[in-house]
Amino acid sequence: INAEYGEYQIRIAGKRLQVEKYCVRKARSYHNQNNFLFYPAIEAMFVWGMFVLLDKQMTKTFISQCQERLELITDHQLSPDDKGLGHLMVGALWKHCYLLESTEVQEEREMFLEKSEESLKKSLSFEKQIKKDHFVIAWSNYELAELYWLKKDDKQASERLKACKKVSSKVKYSLESRIMFKVHNLQERVKELQNGRS
Repeated sequence: INAEYGEYQIRIAGKRLQVEKYCVRKARSYHNQNNFLFYPAIEAMFVWGMFVLLDKQMTKTFISQCQERLELITDHQLSPDDKGLGHLMVGALWKHCYLLESTEVQEEREMFLEKSEESLKKSLSFEKQIKKDHFVIAWSNYELAELYWLKKDDKQASERLKACKKVSSKVKYSLESRIMFKVHNLQERVKELQNGRS
C-alpha cells in the first residue's frame, strides 16, 4: 500500500494537497528505508498539533521512547533526517511538559524549557546533512522561536522566526504553508511582547 500511495493522489485546481504530498514522501521513505520510519505515530500527532491531547505521563513516555530509539539505533540505520526529526519531537514534547506543569513548580518548568532548547538545537545541528525532510529545520526554528517567546526573549524569538523563513527561501519542503501560518501567528505574539516593553 505504501509503495502505491502516490497513485491515489488527487489534484485541486491542478495542485496536490500538501498533506498528500507529505504522506507520499513518508510512504516513499518507509519503502526506501526497509520499512522503517522514526515513530510515525508520534510524528503524526506532532504535525497535526495533537500534543495538546497528551497528559504529562504520556508526554514523558513519548520522550523516553524517542530518546531510546535515538540512542539505540546505530548511525548506519538512522539517517540525519530521522535524527533531526527525533530531536525535534523530543524538544517539542519537553516544551509541552512546560505548558502542562503548574506555575507553582517554576524550577521544574524551567528545566523542561532547558531540555527542550537543548533537543531543538541538536535537531538544527543536522541542517547541512538533511537531504529530504527540510521541514524538520524550519519547524525546529519555529519551536525554538516559540520557546524564546515563552521566556519573553523577543530578540531571540525574532531571530529564529527569520531563520525559519530563510529555509523557505532556500528550498521547498513538506507542509511549508502550515509552518508559515504558524510563523505569522507567532510573529504577532512577538510584536505584542515587544510593544508591551516600549
